[in-house]
Amino acid sequence: MYRLVFVDDESIIREGISSCIAWEPLGFSLAALLENGQQAIEYLRTHPVDIVISDIKMPKIDGLELSRLIHEQYPQIMVLLLSGHDDFEYAQEALKYQVNEFLLKPITADELTEVLKRVRGQLDTQRQDLDLQAELQEKLEASFPLLRERFLYRMISGRLEASDIAQRKSYFQWEDLHGLYQIAVIRIPPSWDQLDRLSLAEHMKGYLLPADELLSNREENIVLILQDPVCGSEDPQTCRAYSTRVKQRGYEIARSVFSFISKRGEEQVSIGCGEVVTDLSHIVISYRGALSAVDYVQVLGTSRILHISEIRNRQTVSPERFNLLLCGLIDQLKTGSRDATRTALEEIFSYFELHYLTLHEASFYLIRMHARLQDFAQEMNLITEEDESIPYQTDYFVSINQAKGFFTRTITTIEDRIEAKRHDNTASRMDKARTIIDARFTEKDFSLQDICDELFLSTSQFSYLFKEATGSTFVEYLTGRRIEQAKVHLKNSSLKAYEIAELVGFSDPRYFSLIFKRLTGRTPLEYRRSLGA
Repeated sequence: MYRLVFVDDESIIREGISSCIAWEPLGFSLAALLENGQQAIEYLRTHPVDIVISDIKMPKIDGLELSRLIHEQYPQIMVLLLSGHDDFEYAQEALKYQVNEFLLKPITADELTEVLKRVRGQLDTQRQDLDLQAELQEKLEASFPLLRERFLYRMISGRLEASDIAQRKSYFQWEDLHGLYQIAVIRIPPSWDQLDRLSLAEHMKGYLLPADELLSNREENIVLILQDPVCGSEDPQTCRAYSTRVKQRGYEIARSVFSFISKRGEEQVSIGCGEVVTDLSHIVISYRGALSAVDYVQVLGTSRILHISEIRNRQTVSPERFNLLLCGLIDQLKTGSRDATRTALEEIFSYFELHYLTLHEASFYLIRMHARLQDFAQEMNLITEEDESIPYQTDYFVSINQAKGFFTRTITTIEDRIEAKRHDNTASRMDKARTIIDARFTEKDFSLQDICDELFLSTSQFSYLFKEATGSTFVEYLTGRRIEQAKVHLKNSSLKAYEIAELVGFSDPRYFSLIFKRLTGRTPLEYRRSLGA
């Protein structure tokens, strides 16, 4: 029900109006019948009212004055004026006070009922608008902290014009000291939940001054905005002292955060501090510096606090130098020296650690290095399409430290396969060497050079590989093979010793007998006799 007050100095009109209108079915509650504007104003001071119907001509305070007072003091109340005078001046005056209806006496119950129905619709619309406005205001208040944080983030990231900042900082209740500014970015362990973040935020509040701010950026890193009110008119030396003070305070807060997180035994903690700036328009420089510092800590894969000034003077990685080091690594893989290969790999990562790299650049160089190793492995026929032992794993490229472990394992895998392949190739060649010896051992002039020519190996290479594969030299193996065949002839034939010597490749029967006895402990004749026994 909307609460309605009727004001008229004639009692007969008051009673007539009150009795001839079905108020409640129309959605109204007749709250009071009053004689003049003075009573109406006193009533409104202590009672909620939605609509006032008033006569214009009344003693003390007339209808027009009452409309003015209601308009000034209770603008939400709807006013309907009744007048027995068809006078345009009254209507014109009433419009100044935003009177909703101007009604002429006499008015019938039906006419007033129609007016009230129309007014009820207006009141319903008004109430809906107020309810919607209240709901929006409630939502705005609930989201205000988030909107405020968004404003601060857009400010430090350079996404707001100076005019926008000036207009909004008062609304968002941000205290600008117009002095020195510094940004610090804290990358907390990704395993933390909201409760962990809140506990860290509460810990940090003990180190912050009233004008400092704590918020989160899009990557959900914690961002600190630190301020110092003093600077501007002072001499440069004094400003430098204030700047140092802000920088030291940033370090103190960072150390407290580092200690707080490290005590929990968590994973890597990265904290980056930007440079101190003297103008709000330059705060984006401090923020970007803090991001660069915290990213570089992540690139290194360590837990530490880093100020942008510590890396600003570092040289960037030279693509030419990187390519030279990478070629050196591949060359060492080809030589087969594991120690030399490890040294070449260490040189690459030492070069990375001594130069400045962004996350994007680190990923680029490490992926390129991985691709080159993959190409080398394919050139050497070390991998197949189904092979997954040397995979592309971007997770290992998050930091230099993690990537180093990955590439050490990758290179070990490649070296193991090269060694296995060389062993297989050697075994295959030596099997062929034994086959050649078996086919040609009876030739008197068969020599080491002959077999080397067939295998396309130098005598030194063959001698080393043959000894490695058989445990014997070429001459020892060839001689042994001839003596074994001689034993077969001695057992299965009646050939003379000198005849057997010639059959198995000895040109000198006496040398044959000497070698036979050295290897068997008996002369050929003694060996044949022992078989008969």
